[in-house]
Amino acid sequence: MIQTALIVAAMIPAGLFATYVWRALAVVAVTRIDPESDLLLWVRAVSTALVAALVVRMIIAPPGVLSTIAIEHQVAAIAIGIAVFYATRRSTQIGTFATVIALAVLHMMFG
Repeated sequence: MIQTALIVAAMIPAGLFATYVWRALAVVAVTRIDPESDLLLWVRAVSTALVAALVVRMIIAPPGVLSTIAIEHQVAAIAIGIAVFYATRRSTQIGTFATVIALAVLHMMFG
C-alpha cells in the first residue's frame, strides 16, 4: 500500500515536469515563428486531423464504458456538441461540455 502511494506520488511530479518542459519549449519556439507561416499552418492542420481521428475512433470503437452506450446516442451527443460549438462562437470547452452532458443525459434517459 505504501509502495503504491510512493509510486503515485513520484508519478505526479514526473508527469507535470515532462508536460510543462515541452510546453515551455513550445512557447519559446512559437514566439519566433510567424503565426501564418506554412510550418505553423501545417502543424495546426495535423493537430486538428489527429483530434478528429481520435473522436471518430471513439465513436467507431469506443473504449471501456463507452462501449455500453448505444451508437445512436453517441452520434446524437456529438451532433449536439457540434451545434453548441458553432452556436457559442466556436468554443471548444463549451462544445465538449455540451457533448458530455448530452451523452450522459441520453444514456440515463434511454439506457
